[in-house]
Amino acid sequence: MALSDCMTCVKYMMFAFNFLFWLCGCALLCVGLWLCFDPTMREYTYAAEELEEYYIAVYVLIGIGGLMMLIGFLGCCGSCLENTCLLGTFFFFLMLICIAEVGGGLFAYFKQEEIETLIQTKMPTSLNKYHSDKQVKEAIDKIQLDFLCCGVNGPIDWKNTTFFQDNDVPVSCCINRQKTGERSCTMKPPPNVNKDTDFTSLGISPDGCANSLYKALQSNVTLVAGLVIGIGAVQVLGMIFSMCLCCAIRNSDKNYPV
Repeated sequence: MALSDCMTCVKYMMFAFNFLFWLCGCALLCVGLWLCFDPTMREYTYAAEELEEYYIAVYVLIGIGGLMMLIGFLGCCGSCLENTCLLGTFFFFLMLICIAEVGGGLFAYFKQEEIETLIQTKMPTSLNKYHSDKQVKEAIDKIQLDFLCCGVNGPIDWKNTTFFQDNDVPVSCCINRQKTGERSCTMKPPPNVNKDTDFTSLGISPDGCANSLYKALQSNVTLVAGLVIGIGAVQVLGMIFSMCLCCAIRNSDKNYPV
């Protein structure tokens, strides 16, 4: 079957697009796997009692990345072989991915505040496990060291925990902990400690960790959103190219019957 010079150009542009699309799928898959298995993010979410909503979004991202790689391969084969069936399948799956991305974007947008609320409600449970669960202890210490914070909304959150009753605030709450590696702060005996206490004067980081943890998770959502928006623009071009090429092949079949 013979295609016009213009459609031949579209054919090769379609092939180039699909190779780019396949690379985008690889990028999404890699980012998704990184977000899923990155030790730092796993510890952050573990400290907040395993945020299921965060991992649902990550698993969807991994699935979309793998599907994009498959679709990119189909599109390359369809454009090279000038196969309308493969091109039609490519268009259909590309449209499904666009719908999934829009749905995922809306899900992430409307779940942002809910994730912040979940951190606020689940993290206090983790504080109570600090003395008995080694993984929780390591996760909370890492968060408090990385973000220079203490407790959920502040050091006062430690006051009612089992760990505090038997010990004090964790060493990771101390302002000078990174310099000495030893305890340089105390909230005992608590001199009428409340949320208005000047914790800095006690050598304790005054800020809570919930807001910092939420911002860390949100920055990853922003990264993914940027990738999805960029890939979405590429997908629209792919749908246009596939329809143009598919129509050209059908017209060519009518003009040059086998």
